[in-house]
Amino acid sequence: MKKALYLIDGNSYAYRSFYAIKDLKTKEGLPTNAVYGFTVSLTKILRMKKPDYIGVVFDLPEPTFRHKEFASYKANRPKMPDDLIIQFPILKEVIRAFNIPIFELGGYEADDILATLAKEGEKKGLDVFVMSPDKDLLQIVTDNIRVVRPIKGDTIFNRNKVREKYGVEPEKLVDIAALGGDSSDNVPGVPGIGEKTAMKLIKQFGDLKGVLKNIDKIPNERIRKNLEQYSHQAELSRRLVCLDMNVPVRICWEDCAVVDFDKKQVNRLFAELGFNKLIL
Repeated sequence: MKKALYLIDGNSYAYRSFYAIKDLKTKEGLPTNAVYGFTVSLTKILRMKKPDYIGVVFDLPEPTFRHKEFASYKANRPKMPDDLIIQFPILKEVIRAFNIPIFELGGYEADDILATLAKEGEKKGLDVFVMSPDKDLLQIVTDNIRVVRPIKGDTIFNRNKVREKYGVEPEKLVDIAALGGDSSDNVPGVPGIGEKTAMKLIKQFGDLKGVLKNIDKIPNERIRKNLEQYSHQAELSRRLVCLDMNVPVRICWEDCAVVDFDKKQVNRLFAELGFNKLIL
């Protein structure tokens, strides 16, 4: 039986917890809702999934290579709330108390680091589970890499699940996004082409290059003209959504191995934070 690697999208889980849990603070008034929700999820993964290896990945606030190529990338996203920002150092303290490594690197998004770690885990012969609600990560799904999206419970996306939902292989999702865009990241795509039309075109012509080579074969005049006019925008969009799977992040598998942690230290931290229900 293959050993399992679980990779957690730290920012996404912290955001979800922050908005799902209201008005949780320490006696001193320090917000802890994101930390609490994340910790509940983390302990659940450790207890129920029993991973052999584990890691948590975070974004850093500095711009990435995508911002340099497209200044408006993610420009429509609201600023992170101050009450969430101040919780990240505490959250990382909790993660380290469990002897779990944290991965982050300036100039790269968490998704790129997650993709890189997942591919390295696959090379090592592991079953990889990426815990994230981010749809962009579905492009890295293989026979050995699955994405677990915490939507209506945990939905596991393997190759079949991606095909069932999007009608294409996981690696073709970047081509769909190149045409249809992604409003959450302010990726423009091609005007007038939504996800359904993009899926149809990719299924018909194979990939973005195939679509752009066969514009004259598309019967819808409006779509044909938009593709002619915005082909460069589609190519830019593909570069923006395509994950970098070669991030120069240091991986020490020994550090990622799930090992015993100091329960007294963890319980002290939980007591300080008022997480009495979580005390081990």
